[in-house]
Amino acid sequence: MLKAVNTTNMAGIRTIGDFNDFEQLYEAIHQILPEEGEDMEVEDSRLRVLGFCYDLRHALMGDQDYEYVDNGLNDDIMQQLGIVGPKKNLYLSFPTFYPEMIFVTFALNYFISEYEAKRKKTTWDSYPGIVRNFQNAVLACLKETLTPKKFVNSIRLLNSNPSILKNYRTQYLDFLNLRFLEWDPIKREQNISILIKRIIEKGTEYQQIEREILQAAHKYQCPPSEIIIKKEYPEHIEW
Repeated sequence: MLKAVNTTNMAGIRTIGDFNDFEQLYEAIHQILPEEGEDMEVEDSRLRVLGFCYDLRHALMGDQDYEYVDNGLNDDIMQQLGIVGPKKNLYLSFPTFYPEMIFVTFALNYFISEYEAKRKKTTWDSYPGIVRNFQNAVLACLKETLTPKKFVNSIRLLNSNPSILKNYRTQYLDFLNLRFLEWDPIKREQNISILIKRIIEKGTEYQQIEREILQAAHKYQCPPSEIIIKKEYPEHIEW
């Protein structure tokens, strides 16, 4: 079963699951996402979700972290069942920056909604449910991290109209990711609910960055999506 937990230094949220969990989530997300260029108003957001899938895929390939976890089997149980098997299961895991994970979790609301709207009502499949299961894991992590009041407010924001995603300037996420990394673990934890508010409400800070992106795009005669933040991510991250 998929789990999401805070990283040691609160730099992000770690997704944990076995091989089948990751494979099913990878397939489900790709199924609900539109094709490239199909919905240009959310193309940049689609690419951010695919960035999460990139890490998910590399975890499946063994390029990320893993751990062995007790599965409940012991010598007595195996003797009763007449079987021989491992006492631990292999779980894969990988971290995602906190702002990035919040955005991906929210963005999936839009893609699930659009996917379900296009399906025939007589058709049923498991893809939305698998993605919802992942979202619920992230929410469970937030519930353990935030105060009850902050968690309720955060849920309200995460349940906002998903059309907010249209024409979202995702460079703002890079700005938030980089700033979040500059803080110490205590400040990171204290600002999670504020982070959620800023990502979804697209307040003054977002609007200022959007203006700068649009001005630069006009200056260089290119799509806004091609404008990048100059500051680079650190090579080593103490998650």
